Amino acid sequence: MRNFNRYVVLVPVLIALLFMPPWYGEALEFGGNYPQTISTAREVLWKAISSGVNSATVAVMDGGNIVYSECFGPADRVENRLVDANTRFNIGSTSKMFVAVGILLLVDEGKLDLDDPVVKHIPEFTMPDERYRDITVRMLFNHSSGLPGTTFLFGEDPGRDLYMLLLDNLKETYLKHDPGAMSIYCNDGFTLAEMIVERLSGQKYMDFLAEKIFKPLGMKNTGPSIGEMGGNVAEYYDPGNGKKYPLETVLVHAAGGLSSTPEDLCRFGDSMAPGGNNILSRVSLEELLKEQPTTSVGWFKGDALYNSFGWEHAWLPYYRDRGYQVLGKGGNTVYYSTGLQILPSERIAVAVIISGQASGEGLTSPILDALMEDKGLFDREAQVVAKPVKPQSIPPEMFPFAGYYADDMTAVQFVFDQEKQTLNIYPILPCPAEGNGERVPALVLTYNNGYFHNFERKMRCYFLKEKGNTFLVVEKIPVYGSDVWIFQKLEEIQDPVKLSVEMDGATWLARNMPALTMVDEDPFLVRSSLNPDIPGYLSFCGVMKIDEPAYASIAATAFRDQRDLRLFRKNGEIRVRTGLFVFSEENVAATVKDGKNRIIIGAEGENEWMRVLSKSILSFEKPQNGRVLVMTARKGVPMLFDSDVDSGEIYAPAGSFVFLAGFPGDVFEVTAR
Repeated sequence: MRNFNRYVVLVPVLIALLFMPPWYGEALEFGGNYPQTISTAREVLWKAISSGVNSATVAVMDGGNIVYSECFGPADRVENRLVDANTRFNIGSTSKMFVAVGILLLVDEGKLDLDDPVVKHIPEFTMPDERYRDITVRMLFNHSSGLPGTTFLFGEDPGRDLYMLLLDNLKETYLKHDPGAMSIYCNDGFTLAEMIVERLSGQKYMDFLAEKIFKPLGMKNTGPSIGEMGGNVAEYYDPGNGKKYPLETVLVHAAGGLSSTPEDLCRFGDSMAPGGNNILSRVSLEELLKEQPTTSVGWFKGDALYNSFGWEHAWLPYYRDRGYQVLGKGGNTVYYSTGLQILPSERIAVAVIISGQASGEGLTSPILDALMEDKGLFDREAQVVAKPVKPQSIPPEMFPFAGYYADDMTAVQFVFDQEKQTLNIYPILPCPAEGNGERVPALVLTYNNGYFHNFERKMRCYFLKEKGNTFLVVEKIPVYGSDVWIFQKLEEIQDPVKLSVEMDGATWLARNMPALTMVDEDPFLVRSSLNPDIPGYLSFCGVMKIDEPAYASIAATAFRDQRDLRLFRKNGEIRVRTGLFVFSEENVAATVKDGKNRIIIGAEGENEWMRVLSKSILSFEKPQNGRVLVMTARKGVPMLFDSDVDSGEIYAPAGSFVFLAGFPGDVFEVTAR
């Protein structure tokens, strides 16, 4: 679900690894000769562990049999408990394939049609955008519904009704595009699908999965997220500081809230292969395995992602060119990463799960390649080493592509350098830090033969113009071999509107974050910014277009997890609502004074904040289910204190903030000296 690149290797962990027994975990080989598969899996996963991953586990199924299964690293360092074949990890978005199969089971029972409108089964689902009535069940699975993105948090309060939270949020939300037009990754569609399963089956979603999928397939180690189940699970330790975090809870089960093991995932994958333990009808199985293209698929020069029934891809180009279909689904939570790839014609499945962050398919793909080599189906191709391209003159027809663009979080400026024949991409929102006045591009692309290249990043890009939108597309991204747009051109606003509140350089404090929220998820503290070079646009957890004095819409409509913004007043105070989050201006924060400061959570349970005006040593007393965070507003500075993993005193520099979350009536004491 998320990607993070902040992880570093802990020296003490690596030293400990040197003194571990030769088998750090458990290895099982059930027969056959798979030398390349096993050596590749070990190399890939040990490399991941040496790069900051806590633990890992892998399984390979061939012809319906688990032929290789191995575990690496500790499930719990304190207990000196190693990962074994039954240790569960959260699997993130790989969970989406279970609701895909669940919906098709209901199709087999005649309870719905994939082209039914979603409102037929969830009549209380409404949006101010009338196009929502055209969203079909099928569109939820090829990510083409047009819904903005994600309405949940990792580590939610179990008492919060996430179905109602989503429906309430959608009542004020507009679609990003026409239903069925584009495939843009969307978690919320799978929560709607989960609701449909409950409505039509008459069962709780997890009970339905247990009866219809887990039990028939012998999946004994699959269920809700590890924070809900506990037991033999892989703990998460921050690779930067070694701290052990609470078990991760993900309550949106269909979108990303299941836990499992690689062996169980292989059993699940085998149920989709001819001759496997099929629980779907032939017709539904064909539906699950075929492409589900949208209009935008034809825009690319190459292949596209998400044009399938829940999968990342229905065909991996590298394998398709050799006559094999490979389907894959990865998954990322805050703390875990998963990859599942299946090759139905050969009854092959490969699954990897890690405690840490990495590309799931980046881990499974080399193992699958090695398995194909072991089986004599084809040889892996040697990596081709390319030379940097020579600059060529940029054709004049390219120059209109200059201008301002955005991705999922930032706005940039595209500038052509005709002397060097390059496309220079400069960050402009959030506003870059002041330097010596010289602008430095974040990315430089050299023009050659119709494409723009960056040799160091192994990127080859081209411009795409369709349906009134202009995109910069990266061709054949690693692992997937598909094309992906990375920037969308912003429209030029003739008569820009200003928001009724000064937003440039303002600090906003979250007011409705549950105490259990994972720290690495959405921000608790946001700096909004404007740039006079692009009037009418705003940076606030992404780039937004200011439409009215109290409203800003999604600017980059071709990217996942986008939100609009609304200003409103509560008790005379200006607030911001964006997606499911509500923020207040920083002046609501009370000042931390020397000695004891007593804070009480109000009747509505809103977060309280304090601000440290002069450097202090802080200590805290909190209720059992309360949460205390200490952070700064400076970009790139990590959390200073988190009561989930920290205790005792903390040094708080001047200008830092204290976040307090709990339930109505909870009392916190913040002592400063």
